[in-house]
Amino acid sequence: MKLIWGICGTGYLIKESIDLMKALQNEFREQIDITVMLSKEGAVVVKWYKQWEYLNEVVKKVKVEKTPNNPFLAGPLQLGKYELFLVCPVSANSVAKIVYGIADTLITNCVAQAIKGGVIVYLFPSDQHLEPIVTSRPDGSPLILKIRDIEIENVNKLKKMEGIIVISDFSEIKRIILQKLEK
Repeated sequence: MKLIWGICGTGYLIKESIDLMKALQNEFREQIDITVMLSKEGAVVVKWYKQWEYLNEVVKKVKVEKTPNNPFLAGPLQLGKYELFLVCPVSANSVAKIVYGIADTLITNCVAQAIKGGVIVYLFPSDQHLEPIVTSRPDGSPLILKIRDIEIENVNKLKKMEGIIVISDFSEIKRIILQKLEK
Protein backbone atom coordinates (compact mmCIF):
# COMPACT_ATOMS: atom_id res chain seq x y z
CA MET A 1 0.00 0.00 0.00
CA LYS A 2 1.33 3.42 -0.97
CA LEU A 3 0.72 6.02 1.74
CA ILE A 4 1.47 9.71 1.51
CA TRP A 5 1.79 11.27 4.98
CA GLY A 6 1.72 15.05 5.18
CA ILE A 7 3.15 17.03 8.08
CA CYS A 8 2.32 20.70 8.64
CA GLY A 9 3.95 23.31 10.85
CA THR A 10 2.88 22.15 14.28
CA GLY A 11 4.94 20.27 16.82
CA TYR A 12 1.93 18.42 18.23
CA LEU A 13 2.65 14.67 18.23
CA ILE A 14 5.54 15.00 15.76
CA LYS A 15 7.72 12.38 17.43
CA GLU A 16 4.74 10.11 18.02
CA SER A 17 3.86 10.38 14.32
CA ILE A 18 7.37 9.36 13.29
CA ASP A 19 7.33 6.56 15.87
CA LEU A 20 4.10 5.27 14.30
CA MET A 21 5.64 5.39 10.82
CA LYS A 22 8.59 3.39 12.13
CA ALA A 23 6.38 0.80 13.84
CA LEU A 24 4.24 0.38 10.71
CA GLN A 25 7.27 -0.07 8.48
CA ASN A 26 8.83 -2.55 10.89
CA GLU A 27 5.64 -4.58 11.12
CA PHE A 28 4.54 -4.34 7.48
CA ARG A 29 7.85 -3.81 5.68
CA GLU A 30 6.78 -5.49 2.43
CA GLN A 31 3.23 -4.13 2.48
CA ILE A 32 3.63 -0.41 3.17
CA ASP A 33 5.43 2.29 1.23
CA ILE A 34 5.41 5.66 3.04
CA THR A 35 6.23 8.97 1.41
CA VAL A 36 6.34 11.94 3.78
CA MET A 37 5.33 15.32 2.40
CA LEU A 38 6.36 18.33 4.48
CA SER A 39 5.10 21.85 4.08
CA LYS A 40 7.87 24.44 4.35
CA GLU A 41 6.76 25.14 7.91
CA GLY A 42 6.46 21.41 8.59
CA ALA A 43 10.15 21.04 7.74
CA VAL A 44 11.00 23.99 10.01
CA VAL A 45 9.09 22.47 12.91
CA VAL A 46 10.52 18.95 12.45
CA LYS A 47 14.00 20.48 12.57
CA TRP A 48 13.11 22.72 15.53
CA TYR A 49 11.99 19.64 17.46
CA LYS A 50 15.24 17.90 16.52
CA GLN A 51 13.41 15.12 14.65
CA TRP A 52 14.85 15.74 11.16
CA GLU A 53 17.50 13.01 11.28
CA TYR A 54 15.10 10.58 12.94
CA LEU A 55 12.45 11.20 10.27
CA ASN A 56 14.97 10.63 7.47
CA GLU A 57 16.23 7.44 9.13
CA VAL A 58 12.68 6.09 9.41
CA VAL A 59 11.33 7.15 6.00
CA LYS A 60 13.41 7.01 2.85
CA LYS A 61 11.09 9.26 0.79
CA VAL A 62 10.84 12.66 2.47
CA LYS A 63 9.64 15.46 0.18
CA VAL A 64 9.85 19.12 1.28
CA GLU A 65 7.73 21.82 -0.29
CA LYS A 66 9.46 24.15 -2.70
CA THR A 67 6.21 25.57 -4.14
CA PRO A 68 2.54 24.53 -3.88
CA ASN A 69 3.13 22.20 -6.84
CA ASN A 70 6.75 21.20 -6.29
CA PRO A 71 7.46 18.41 -5.60
CA PHE A 72 4.62 17.39 -7.91
CA LEU A 73 2.42 15.17 -5.77
CA ALA A 74 -1.05 16.62 -6.49
CA GLY A 75 -1.33 14.85 -9.85
CA PRO A 76 -0.39 11.39 -8.59
CA LEU A 77 -2.77 11.88 -5.64
CA GLN A 78 -5.63 12.86 -7.96
CA LEU A 79 -4.99 9.84 -10.14
CA GLY A 80 -5.11 7.40 -7.22
CA LYS A 81 -1.41 6.50 -7.25
CA TYR A 82 -1.57 6.41 -3.43
CA GLU A 83 -4.04 4.26 -1.51
CA LEU A 84 -4.09 6.63 1.47
CA PHE A 85 -3.54 10.36 1.91
CA LEU A 86 -3.11 11.32 5.55
CA VAL A 87 -2.01 14.63 7.03
CA CYS A 88 -0.93 14.38 10.66
CA PRO A 89 -0.51 16.72 12.35
CA VAL A 90 -2.39 19.51 10.59
CA SER A 91 -1.73 23.00 11.95
CA ALA A 92 -4.55 25.43 12.74
CA ASN A 93 -3.23 27.62 9.91
CA SER A 94 -3.54 24.81 7.36
CA VAL A 95 -7.01 23.88 8.66
CA ALA A 96 -8.13 27.48 8.12
CA LYS A 97 -6.68 27.51 4.60
CA ILE A 98 -8.36 24.23 3.67
CA VAL A 99 -11.72 25.40 5.07
CA TYR A 100 -11.58 28.62 3.07
CA GLY A 101 -10.26 27.06 -0.14
CA ILE A 102 -6.76 28.53 0.03
CA ALA A 103 -4.38 26.12 -1.69
CA ASP A 104 -1.11 28.03 -1.51
CA THR A 105 1.12 25.41 0.14
CA LEU A 106 2.09 21.94 -1.00
CA ILE A 107 -0.21 20.30 1.54
CA THR A 108 -3.24 22.59 1.11
CA ASN A 109 -2.90 22.30 -2.68
CA CYS A 110 -2.64 18.51 -2.52
CA VAL A 111 -5.71 18.36 -0.25
CA ALA A 112 -7.71 20.52 -2.69
CA GLN A 113 -6.58 18.59 -5.76
CA ALA A 114 -7.08 15.17 -4.15
CA ILE A 115 -10.66 16.05 -3.21
CA LYS A 116 -11.32 17.36 -6.73
CA GLY A 117 -10.13 13.97 -8.00
CA GLY A 118 -12.48 12.08 -5.67
CA VAL A 119 -9.75 10.96 -3.25
CA ILE A 120 -10.64 10.86 0.45
CA VAL A 121 -8.27 12.90 2.63
CA TYR A 122 -7.68 11.96 6.28
CA LEU A 123 -6.72 14.89 8.53
CA PHE A 124 -5.63 14.96 12.17
CA PRO A 125 -5.78 18.63 13.29
CA SER A 126 -3.65 19.55 16.28
CA ASP A 127 -6.16 22.09 17.62
CA GLN A 128 -9.53 20.35 17.60
CA HIS A 129 -10.72 19.96 21.19
CA LEU A 130 -11.89 22.64 23.62
CA GLU A 131 -9.60 21.57 26.43
CA PRO A 132 -6.02 22.80 26.31
CA ILE A 133 -3.52 20.41 24.76
CA VAL A 134 -0.33 19.33 26.42
CA THR A 135 2.43 19.17 23.89
CA SER A 136 6.17 19.34 24.36
CA ARG A 137 8.80 21.94 23.80
CA PRO A 138 11.85 21.06 21.71
CA ASP A 139 13.70 20.23 24.96
CA GLY A 140 10.97 17.72 25.89
CA SER A 141 9.43 19.74 28.71
CA PRO A 142 5.64 20.11 28.65
CA LEU A 143 3.86 23.05 27.04
CA ILE A 144 0.15 23.70 27.59
CA LEU A 145 -1.65 25.41 24.73
CA LYS A 146 -5.14 26.92 24.90
CA ILE A 147 -7.24 26.25 21.83
CA ARG A 148 -9.03 29.32 20.48
CA ASP A 149 -12.70 29.35 19.51
CA ILE A 150 -11.84 30.10 15.87
CA GLU A 151 -9.80 26.89 15.68
CA ILE A 152 -12.74 24.84 16.97
CA GLU A 153 -15.06 26.58 14.49
CA ASN A 154 -12.70 25.81 11.61
CA VAL A 155 -12.37 22.14 12.58
CA ASN A 156 -16.16 21.90 12.76
CA LYS A 157 -16.36 23.34 9.23
CA LEU A 158 -13.67 20.91 8.11
CA LYS A 159 -15.77 18.00 9.41
CA LYS A 160 -18.62 19.06 7.10
CA MET A 161 -16.49 19.23 3.96
CA GLU A 162 -16.89 16.68 1.21
CA GLY A 163 -13.94 14.36 0.77
CA ILE A 164 -12.42 14.93 4.20
CA ILE A 165 -12.40 12.64 7.22
CA VAL A 166 -11.27 14.36 10.41
CA ILE A 167 -9.50 12.02 12.80
CA SER A 168 -10.33 13.01 16.36
CA ASP A 169 -7.88 10.79 18.22
CA PHE A 170 -4.29 9.96 17.29
CA SER A 171 -4.85 6.28 18.19
CA GLU A 172 -7.35 6.00 15.28
CA ILE A 173 -4.58 6.52 12.71
CA LYS A 174 -3.07 3.05 13.01
CA ARG A 175 -6.53 1.47 12.72
CA ILE A 176 -7.26 3.44 9.54
CA ILE A 177 -3.94 2.41 8.02
CA LEU A 178 -4.47 -1.25 8.96
CA GLN A 179 -7.94 -1.21 7.36
CA LYS A 180 -6.40 0.11 4.13
CA LEU A 181 -3.70 -2.59 4.29
CA GLU A 182 -6.36 -5.31 4.58
CA LYS A 183 -8.03 -4.19 1.32
